[in-house]
Amino acid sequence: MATGTSNHPQQPIDTYTRLARLLRTPAASREALLDQVYEELLDRESRAYAAGWSDALTEARRTR
Repeated sequence: MATGTSNHPQQPIDTYTRLARLLRTPAASREALLDQVYEELLDRESRAYAAGWSDALTEARRTR
């Protein structure tokens, strides 16, 4: 999802668009495709987890 916080020159694409692109792109094998999708999901999960902690820390600082 586009947040505007990316250091990449291009605007980040949302999860659905990225996964759809992965699924449409020919893969060397079914296992390779599953590995790519799994890596993408882990990356998104890690970013969401980190963002959640950041939000929680910001909220904790406000309540002090």
